[in-house]
Amino acid sequence: MRLGAGPIALKDATRMRLQSLGEQAVASSFDAMWLGESRAEGVGGGLAAAAMLAQAVPIRVGAAVDAGLYHPLHLAEDIAVADLTSQGRLEVLLRVPPEASTYLEEFLKVLAAALSGAHIQFDGEHLQVPARLAANQPVPERLALNPRPAQPAVPIWVEANEDSIVKLARELGFGIAAKFQRRAAVPDATGRWPGMLLCGADVGPNELLAAAGDGAGYFVVAADTLEEVASAGRRLVGPLRMPAFPSWINH
Repeated sequence: MRLGAGPIALKDATRMRLQSLGEQAVASSFDAMWLGESRAEGVGGGLAAAAMLAQAVPIRVGAAVDAGLYHPLHLAEDIAVADLTSQGRLEVLLRVPPEASTYLEEFLKVLAAALSGAHIQFDGEHLQVPARLAANQPVPERLALNPRPAQPAVPIWVEANEDSIVKLARELGFGIAAKFQRRAAVPDATGRWPGMLLCGADVGPNELLAAAGDGAGYFVVAADTLEEVASAGRRLVGPLRMPAFPSWINH
């Protein structure tokens, strides 16, 4: 079982607050601290903020970003730079806003190809790589991401509930994330990435163990304050990591 805290909204967040929350997440034995951008509110920079936090706190960092609102090659570059500056401790959750749905398939394909390290050429209805703009001629026939991420494969999940998006994300090697619902199971794993559930602050350990069943799970638990991070750690870490031990040991 893996546990993350957040995602912490970046709107109105200060560097000191994020660092304090990250330090509390470390003290509470979380695996990762997650931050969330909201481009609809004019708040981007999720990857940069995650990289900053990783430089201040010894924990894996997650960035919940809005997919499809800028070019997938630019997003791939941002992921690579954030992973390098976090010393290979970056994780990413791709949220899909409605306005990105028209070309989501092409977006995910280009992003996956760029992060794979391949020299890519893509000719789609909405995206063309290289773009071959007249002002930029001559250009190579194929492009490769530079720099490359520090990790051989950056853990990336797509938040999705539509069967077509889930199928595509799995084919491209992305993990699947979903919002927690009682009596619902963790999404099936994709390769090395377990399914992810985005949980409320009041979720209980027995609910998460039931959702995981006999498999693995990655649970990101909403927590906006130091007290919420500490409380979630006390409530969940022991029972999830050592479910067979007596309750008095876990508490």
